[in-house]
Amino acid sequence: MRQEERRAKTRDALLRAALSGFAESGYDGSSLDSIAAAAGLSKGAIYAHFETKLHLYGAVTTKVLADANARNRAVSEALATGIPLYVAVERYFDAAGGHEHAAFITDLWQTATRQLAIRALLEDFRIVRLEQFSAAAISAGHRPGAALEMSATAGKLVDADTLYRGLGAAAVLRTG
Repeated sequence: MRQEERRAKTRDALLRAALSGFAESGYDGSSLDSIAAAAGLSKGAIYAHFETKLHLYGAVTTKVLADANARNRAVSEALATGIPLYVAVERYFDAAGGHEHAAFITDLWQTATRQLAIRALLEDFRIVRLEQFSAAAISAGHRPGAALEMSATAGKLVDADTLYRGLGAAAVLRTG
């Protein structure tokens, strides 16, 4: 295996371990030592790939928000068909890995209140989601104002369901 491939494999292992750690214990409750141990690597391996814990969290956030965008596409496709809003929103959690995803997103909102770089990633994601859901609502025949309102409501429903599941998932992860 070439060094480039080993480096990518190590980075992926760190991101997977960090996602699990942050989903279970949150940004503040996770340590780089525990993340490295979960990945079967040294803390030095983390620093070889990420400057700080915040940089690692940012990389995990980027990965999770990419997954969230894929989930949002499923919601958008459903909205574009004109099915009821609450039914379309349920498509967000049709994908696997819902508990860990929700637990991480729940922590992401909290972390975004204290970390400007993380807040910027979350705000960019929310803008893209608003545009995506609005375009789907327009495709379903809604006027622009109504489409924007529907988009905002769909986003809030996804966020509320994610929070609900995240809080439940966090309890399951900590006791399970």
